[in-house]
Amino acid sequence: MKTIFKELLLEFQESSIPEIIQRLIDIPDIPKEVRKAQVFIGMRRVGKTYLMYQHMHKMLKSGLSKEKMLYINFEDDRLIGFKVQDFQIILDVYYEYFPNNISSDDVIFYFDEIQNIDGWDKFIRRLIDKEKIRIFITGSSAKMLSKEIATSLRGRCFIQEVFPLSFVEYLNYLNVNPVDHLTGKKQSILKHHCQVYLRNGGFPETLSLGDSLRYQTVQSYINTAVFRDVIDRHEISQPHMVKLFLLHCLQNIASSLSITKIYKTLKSRGETLSRGSLYAYLDYFEDAYLLYKVPLFDFSTRKRQVNPSKIYCTDSAVIMAYSMKPEMEYGTCLENAVFLYLRKQNNENIFYYKTQSGKEVNFVTQALNGKIALYQVSLDLQDEKTKQREISALIEASKELGLKNASVITIDDSDTIEIDDLTIEVIPYWAWASV
Repeated sequence: MKTIFKELLLEFQESSIPEIIQRLIDIPDIPKEVRKAQVFIGMRRVGKTYLMYQHMHKMLKSGLSKEKMLYINFEDDRLIGFKVQDFQIILDVYYEYFPNNISSDDVIFYFDEIQNIDGWDKFIRRLIDKEKIRIFITGSSAKMLSKEIATSLRGRCFIQEVFPLSFVEYLNYLNVNPVDHLTGKKQSILKHHCQVYLRNGGFPETLSLGDSLRYQTVQSYINTAVFRDVIDRHEISQPHMVKLFLLHCLQNIASSLSITKIYKTLKSRGETLSRGSLYAYLDYFEDAYLLYKVPLFDFSTRKRQVNPSKIYCTDSAVIMAYSMKPEMEYGTCLENAVFLYLRKQNNENIFYYKTQSGKEVNFVTQALNGKIALYQVSLDLQDEKTKQREISALIEASKELGLKNASVITIDDSDTIEIDDLTIEVIPYWAWASV
């Protein structure tokens, strides 16, 4: 293993750091006396590694020598068989090559997909407690990381979730700068890019690909995540059921997911599977950032538990890659994009709402201070029946929750609707998500 680490160290030192798509993700400059690891978590291929590269470029520009950096990807096949006791070899090899850095306080170690190694958290804790090394970590498992962070690391880290490119990051990639008071021509440009973004998504590697190759690439991402982060990690004995269940979910994004109905359907086909297994698989999908559950908003815990959650995915490209009728998915892509934007802003405090008469509002967000906001999503409000349906749901929900404001996110419509004491802002996604 020592020979392998020497090889990895020399490869990193001798190779150039890849060029990056600049992400609008704040990586805090932690004072040297504050001993905390920085952790990037998210689905595979969303850009966690390149976020590390972004930080490396920043450090090099600040004058830090590359000899004070070490990068290791724990998914490298040369590290198969790596054990927790081998972590010490990393330190031994690094200081063997760079002995002058032993007492330095500006050495940075970058560890990619470290969750593959059992007991990684104990080594990181030792580095935090005993060494002066600054540590960056990526991983693809939300619950595993949060569990170990809550126990072994105990507040000794900053956690940053990483998603595919946001709309603003996508515009930056195209060198398009959204500004206030747009002219008609610039609005048309933004609208065009918005339509492309909602259809093609924000996985960095797929931005320049045609539809067919993009869908194949995204499907390969999903397959890798399913096998490595769900089937292998949890040692599942029925992999075909995992894939079948996930396919059902991916073809029903932005819909309520009834585990009981799916269980009965599978049972009628002769499949032997328990409801508990389906619930577990859904948790595994969420753990791997493949899916996100959005529960019903209700002050009653029981009602939240007995009502089905709605499901969303990590990028609209996933919706298109698994759809039977991709030309019909534009509305689903818009709703999923609105969810992702809210998810980045509000973390997990996102719900959907049903009024007492059964009308649905797509999203309710609840801030840490308890403030509640309502968001309805609709492609457009040109059809009077559609407009009446969406607005009436917001009116009822606002009255029941005691709110004075609500929003409708559309593709292109813009308006302010005043009804009684309620103000409804109708905002196009390209304006709403580019702020």
